[in-house]
Amino acid sequence: MIDIHNHLLPGFDDGSRDMPESLAMCRVAVQDGIRAIVATPHSGEDPGPDTRERVLAAVANVNRRIADKGMPLEVLPGMEVPVSPEIPELLADGRLLTLNRGRYLLVEFHPTQAPAGFENLVKRLRNTGHGVILGHVEKNLAIQNNPDYIFRVLREFTDQELLIQISADSLTGVAGAAALNTATLLLRNGLAHMIASDAHAPFLRGPRLSEAIIVATSLVGPNARRMVWDIPYAVVYGSALPVLWEARTTRRWWHSFRRVVRRVAGPRDRER
Repeated sequence: MIDIHNHLLPGFDDGSRDMPESLAMCRVAVQDGIRAIVATPHSGEDPGPDTRERVLAAVANVNRRIADKGMPLEVLPGMEVPVSPEIPELLADGRLLTLNRGRYLLVEFHPTQAPAGFENLVKRLRNTGHGVILGHVEKNLAIQNNPDYIFRVLREFTDQELLIQISADSLTGVAGAAALNTATLLLRNGLAHMIASDAHAPFLRGPRLSEAIIVATSLVGPNARRMVWDIPYAVVYGSALPVLWEARTTRRWWHSFRRVVRRVAGPRDRER
């Protein structure tokens, strides 16, 4: 499995405190079946000119240490970036890191808000050849209150332009009932594309995906495995993104309406 959202770099943010804790996180990940991790420390709203190079150096150091210990794991560079209109300029200025220096940038909303103008930001990044991954949406209060926001945003873009990530601890219930219910709703309606750990420590919010995949498989079948392998692989290593599933509205009245239409339509109508 590939974990595209992880705070294992020591001393960068509210994740790993030091190298021993980082190595402990790596051991837990390997035991869980994870073979590649994108380290995504919080960039902050105003990353310094040396932030990017510090992340790259820290990733190289962690890789040296896990190689010395013989762990079958690769750590790749990235950042988690708060949504702001300055993102395109920060990217152009070399202050931000995309996932494994590819085309996709991992961004996050403020915990309680879905900002106005997010679609315009995605379009601006699209125009510079970048795609956007919106992280842990199910934990956002505004989206919990209005999950159909994700459907409305996704229908504005292609799969290559905007992807949605949900977190493993939401699916296992550790992040609370609201996150679990929202993650379940998003999965069932094709509104999530990747599952990541968003790990901050070895055990509490640890780098584990396998339990979440069991839950996701009960909801979406074999597509659950694609969310931790095929799709993250394409994002991280730059291969062609696989064909994804249809996004559907979460509004119950619309699903009920479609069922009624199917029942009353004749054979010719259904074929059209």
